[in-house]
Amino acid sequence: MTKILIIGLGRIGFYHFQSLLKSKSNLKLDCIDISKNKINKVKNYVKKLKNHKKIRLLNSFEKIDKKYDFLIHATNADVRLKTLQKVLSLSEIKFGILEKNLSGSLIELRKFYDLNDKFKKCWVNTFRHESTIWKKFKKKVKIDNISLIEFRGVQGLACNAIHAIDLVSSWKKKLPLSIEISNLEKWYKSKKRIGFIDFHGEIEVIFPDNLRLLIRGHQRYEDLICHVHEKSKKWTLSEINGTFFCKTDKINAKFEYQSEMTSKLIKKIIKYGDCDLPRLNWSIKCHDILLKTLLKNWNIWFNTSYKKIPIT
Repeated sequence: MTKILIIGLGRIGFYHFQSLLKSKSNLKLDCIDISKNKINKVKNYVKKLKNHKKIRLLNSFEKIDKKYDFLIHATNADVRLKTLQKVLSLSEIKFGILEKNLSGSLIELRKFYDLNDKFKKCWVNTFRHESTIWKKFKKKVKIDNISLIEFRGVQGLACNAIHAIDLVSSWKKKLPLSIEISNLEKWYKSKKRIGFIDFHGEIEVIFPDNLRLLIRGHQRYEDLICHVHEKSKKWTLSEINGTFFCKTDKINAKFEYQSEMTSKLIKKIIKYGDCDLPRLNWSIKCHDILLKTLLKNWNIWFNTSYKKIPIT
């Protein structure tokens, strides 16, 4: 039996739980959340299904087991370090999968380096690395032949920019030279994530050899789309339709959502001891350069000198 601990049953944590509940593997699932509403949501969901997995819904770290095969850490970023430190003081965990963003503080972010050695392996869930369509595209097109990658319609740049930054950084195996918020429209209070902030505008990322990554998210709603400029070709990705196409070619493959990806990911790690998600130490470096830019622009915008900003 594989023992899995899930911390946080919000939207992403619930997607992880859904996926694991559908798995045919022999799993024991322990889930922690301080919210009674979220615990009850999971209880009601389980009641509707014919489920034979061992499930415990907990509201305290003191009730967790001494050992787990996997940790899926899906709290908000503001308590991610604190809760991770707590669980690792109480339990021995073999593999870790942490949600992004790791923190809104550079001081906290760098403390994750010390926690990496607590695991046999630990990854950060910038999930496009495990997406079938992205894997097929990266085999088809060489990153050295690409001059520009553009994501449009990103909802919540502070929250979600790390997905694109880490995707390209890992693909190139090189960190960005610079990250700039090239067109900051406004910071705003997140409606989906109460107590957190985000912004509209554009992020420009420059890599060695001058590959440019543009991440755009404006106040007007746009469908998420990605354009990849490869020499004389311009590829367009529609994740929702599972297509990557240009004038002369087309790639069809599935873009998996989290509610179907997690169970496959766990099965892969059990079988091979590894996966295509970025390792924690690498992801910290990607987070670090992005967070420096976010802190700088937040403090200029509000004329403050904060060392931690409420992103998740």
